[in-house]
Order: sequence, then C-alpha cells, then structure tokens
Amino acid sequence: MNTEVTWKMEIIMESLAQYGPLGLWTASLLWANYQTKKDAKEEERILQDKIIDKLEKQHNMLEKTLDKLDLGLDLKKQMHAEARIREFNTKT
Repeated sequence: MNTEVTWKMEIIMESLAQYGPLGLWTASLLWANYQTKKDAKEEERILQDKIIDKLEKQHNMLEKTLDKLDLGLDLKKQMHAEARIREFNTKT
C-alpha cells in the first residue's frame, strides 16, 4: 500500500475514532471496502495478464498457420505451372 493512502486512512481513522465504537465500526467497514477493491483490482490485473498471454500464443499460432498456408499455396502454384509447361511441351 502506498504511503499517501496510509496517511489518508490514518486521518480518517483518527477522525472516526472520535465518534467512539460507531466511528471505529465505520472505519473498519471503509478499510474492508478499500481492501476488497484493492484485491479485486489485483485479481483483474492478473486475469488481464493471462488473457494477454493467451492472445499472444494464439497470434503466434495463427502466424505459423498463415506461413504454412502461404508455402502450400506457392507450392501448388509451382506444381500447376510445371504441369502446364509439361502439357505445352507434349503438344509441340
């Protein structure tokens, strides 16, 4: 937790402590809410990192697939051109 948040929470706690048990109860609720939000943000960041990793893997797989398709298409074009040349040579 950064020092600015700690400092602000201390001020809030001191202010609420003046109201006795009700103020301390309110402060504890605020602290629990802050911690919950902080934890949720961390979980969201971790989930986003996992999503990014999976997308990068998918991107790499797609790149490899496209490269293989390009090679296959080039090979097919070459085979077709060679067949046409053979066909032309047999006609003449």
